This record gives sequence, C-alpha cells and structure tokens, in this order.
Amino acid sequence: MKRQSDDYQVIWDSFISNGHQKYLGMIYFGYYDLLYNLGLKYTRDVQTIEDAIQNLFGYFLQMGVKLHPVKNLRGYIIQSFHYQLLKDIKRRNRICKTGNLRVEKDDFQDPEVNEVFEQQWSSRLKLKLEHCMLNLTPKQKEILYLRFQCELSYSEIAIILDIAVDSCYKMVYRSLKELRQDIEKLEGLGHRLIMFFMRKI
Repeated sequence: MKRQSDDYQVIWDSFISNGHQKYLGMIYFGYYDLLYNLGLKYTRDVQTIEDAIQNLFGYFLQMGVKLHPVKNLRGYIIQSFHYQLLKDIKRRNRICKTGNLRVEKDDFQDPEVNEVFEQQWSSRLKLKLEHCMLNLTPKQKEILYLRFQCELSYSEIAIILDIAVDSCYKMVYRSLKELRQDIEKLEGLGHRLIMFFMRKI
C-alpha cells in the first residue's frame, strides 16, 4: 500500500525540479500540524514555533531548485525544523542551561500511552506513569517522543539527535527500563508497560 509520505516525496521532487510554490505549499500544509505539535514539546512560545516553521519553509522557497533530492523527506523536514527551532529559541534567549532544547515536563504525554491505560488500566496507574515520566531527563523524553509520538525510525532519530543508531536504540530501551522499574516500585505492574513498548522497538 502506498503511504502518504511517498506522495509528499513525489511532490518534493516536483518542487525541487521547477521551484513551483504550489508544490511547497502542499508539503507545508501536510507537515504543519506535525511540526507545530513537535515544537510544543520544546517551548510554550507559540510565536517562536510558528516563526520557525515559516522560516524553514521560507528557506525552502528561497532555495527552490538549488535543493537536493532526499531519500527520507519526513526525517529531513523534522531534522531541519529541529535545527531551525533551536536557532530561533537561541535568538529569543529561551535556551536551557544545558544547551539542548527544553522539553516541557507537563507536555510529554504520548496519546498511545494514554489510550492503552484508558483501555486496560486504572486512571490511578495512568497518573503514576505520568509521575514517573517526570523522572526522565529532557533527552530521554525527547527521544521517546520522537520514537512513539512522531513514529520516527531509529535512523531518523539518530540523524536529528546527532548520535549513532545503536546509541539511539540503547537510549530508548534504557528509558523504558527506567519507567518499568519506577512503576514496579509503585504498582508492581511495570512489566505490562515495558511489554507494550517492546513490541514497537
């Protein structure tokens, strides 16, 4: 079955072939929600997020036919937005002390996690999961978000975070392991959570 991302890949190839704005517009509207929601994981400054999206696609428009073909358009756009947002946040002096993008503690709530807990477990356990998520580092939250919320491959995440694919895999596994251990301490049910995620690793 042909994926929607394949359609955008074709549209991108058409854009870089003739630089026609309508093709870039289709990609812009197709990726806007994904980029906007991704931006919210790093900053609550909506204006900065919107500016980063506009700046990124403004750059694409300016470059036009000078842009090169890419094998993974979604990964390329997310990676480019990641860098653009970081640059814009720095410009607005909203960068965290570690030099990484700040992941808002209260914003990281994966819809897939919420759905599973609503269907299978009590709201009490769901709250404990959210509590345990707060114990993760910003980098751990970021990599879990990219993996399970954005559904990026390990190769795509590795490019965005500038780490080896093997390191990316290990970081996801260790982050989930920490969640499991914390939940086991609270409820003794952490193995259910880790088994759910392990199917996606």
